[in-house]
Amino acid sequence: MPALLRRAPARTSGMLVVGAVAMLELLNACNVVRIGERQLTRKLERRGVRSETALLGDANVHYWEGGEGPPVVLLHGFGASALWQWHEQVGPLSRNHRVIVPDLLWFGSSWSKRRDFSIDHQLETVIALLDHLGIEQADFVGISYGGIIAHELAALYPDRVRKLAILDSPGRSYTPADHTAMLERFAVDDVGALLVPTTPEDVQVLLDLGYFKAPKAPRWVQNQVLEVMYSDFREEKIKLLADLLAQLDQLHDRPGRVTHETLLIWGEHDPVFPLEIGKRLEADMDGRATLRVVEKARHAPNLEHGELVARWLVEWFR
Repeated sequence: MPALLRRAPARTSGMLVVGAVAMLELLNACNVVRIGERQLTRKLERRGVRSETALLGDANVHYWEGGEGPPVVLLHGFGASALWQWHEQVGPLSRNHRVIVPDLLWFGSSWSKRRDFSIDHQLETVIALLDHLGIEQADFVGISYGGIIAHELAALYPDRVRKLAILDSPGRSYTPADHTAMLERFAVDDVGALLVPTTPEDVQVLLDLGYFKAPKAPRWVQNQVLEVMYSDFREEKIKLLADLLAQLDQLHDRPGRVTHETLLIWGEHDPVFPLEIGKRLEADMDGRATLRVVEKARHAPNLEHGELVARWLVEWFR
């Protein structure tokens, strides 16, 4: 009897451990962000778009690839990964194109041993990915940060780009006055406070920036978004932003010039890069750009108006 009594606490402790593990597994299974990732992955896989990884020098690059035809590369903006930003456009484009959707360095599963957070390191990595895939020339789509990368790639490597589509991204038309106005609009001293969230409230701010009619996420979902989407490479993303902002209003001094046919797609109410910047960029491109405005949209028309943006891209690259 005493021996049985001595063993009972061990059994009870074991049951508590098993119960705790089961609870953790249940909570993980109920993580809506993880569930969303799995659903989007299956959505792309049904389209024949597969997840791949390539070691390119110092960089480990994750990307999605699928479809047949002329290649088109989609470059995402600040956020978690490419998966969340282009899933509405990949399917329609993959019907007639070979679609490549990379995670840029320090997003998703892409990273580099080189602690180089410059635009040029991103450009070198995209070119290395093209070489790895045997692609001499491709069409490019970029939104926000990815639009800046696409624009600079066309300026510095013009032979590697056929046509461009840029969404809500200022190219080389950004000015110090634009940056000052942005900080004043959001009453912040650092854009990193907007684009790299650290609290659940910051997640809702991001949604409000991206959507004209932003979904109201409950706090527990906001916490899951922080954990899943923004816990990795937080320091690196902040450094990417710092390097970008140090160069953004000086891009016009860099060599090269974009001479490619370019479709500009802009959210009518974009608070990050307002429509007036899109109109200025169109004028700066001397008749080579066509501006199309998405009504009732802010900084992420590719998400809130995914079908419309997909249709415009298919038409542009046809």
